Amino acid sequence: MRLHGTLTAAKGELHGTLSPSRANLHGTLSAGTVIGVELYEGAYTVHSAVHEAQELPTANKHLVKNITVEKIPYYETSNLSDGITIYIGSEKEVEVNYG
Repeated sequence: MRLHGTLTAAKGELHGTLSPSRANLHGTLSAGTVIGVELYEGAYTVHSAVHEAQELPTANKHLVKNITVEKIPYYETSNLSDGITIYIGSEKEVEVNYG
């Protein structure tokens, strides 16, 4: 059986021809839902937020790939007091006045 064409689930259309000698399907399948489950259309790469929680609306939805949460930048550098200065979030110098 051989079929060439496009299948669009949202429209319920299938175009093509069948041949009893082969069993191949060629074409495009588009679907907004998978067995009654809504497709997730949000971000698949997110950055950690420092001052607020983030919630991705993925409950009861079908995802087509894994979600990646980017790491929070972390840097270490030596300082004038023979210690280590750590930057979490971004590498930004801050001038502090003591008087």
